[in-house]
Amino acid sequence: MWEYVNVPPARYLRGIAVAAVLATGLVATVPGTALAYASSASGTISTAGAALNVRSGPSTSRTAWRTVANGASVTLLCQTTGESVSGTYGTTKLWDMLGNGGMVSDAYVYTGSDGQVVNSCSYVGAEPSSKTNPRATEGAISWAFARYHSTAYENLCLAFVAQAYGWGGSGWNTAEIGGDWESSHGYLKTSGIPPRGALVWYHNSSGTGHVAISLGEGKVVGTSVSGSVGVAGYLDHGSYRGWSVAYLPAAW
Repeated sequence: MWEYVNVPPARYLRGIAVAAVLATGLVATVPGTALAYASSASGTISTAGAALNVRSGPSTSRTAWRTVANGASVTLLCQTTGESVSGTYGTTKLWDMLGNGGMVSDAYVYTGSDGQVVNSCSYVGAEPSSKTNPRATEGAISWAFARYHSTAYENLCLAFVAQAYGWGGSGWNTAEIGGDWESSHGYLKTSGIPPRGALVWYHNSSGTGHVAISLGEGKVVGTSVSGSVGVAGYLDHGSYRGWSVAYLPAAW
């Protein structure tokens, strides 16, 4: 968000900002051409003084799993729309995914721009309608973050992701078996960064495999992050196999 102090109305300022950007050639002027955003950007948290809750998703109802201090510098990885929030820089539905894997309302983030500054967050596609998950992507991620730092799911990564999506269990004995099924049935993708909500599959030295839930932008949430539920890079676990939609055909 822009920070305004004794300035003309916002609509006028936005016009100046857009004109300035167009003048520098940073945005195409051809009608119908999509705006190009940065892959990441820096921001500063600005509240009335209190620490800001970092949430699992783009809503104040989602799990608050950590805080970030007023005045702290943050890195924005992507932005998405969600609950409308009123804050330091007005009212907005824009939410920012931070480098730590969590989200905050853009109403509390100074970026030097009144609007979107980085790419939109990429979400995974829907699972087959024959086995729709009881819980959707943001609900699953919120469930996972509600267990942040829990040690109760160590060596139970497959149960963790299945329960995150609302099931009692996956129906598979190991994540290796699950990854094999996704691969043999054409669901396992090996190109691109896993989108938000995807299941991310791995081989490991024990042969049981591993699976986590993608937060997007190269981050995953799951078990076995320093011995508990946590956030890691998607290439940090064992031998990366690929990602799939959150499809658990044998779940119960």
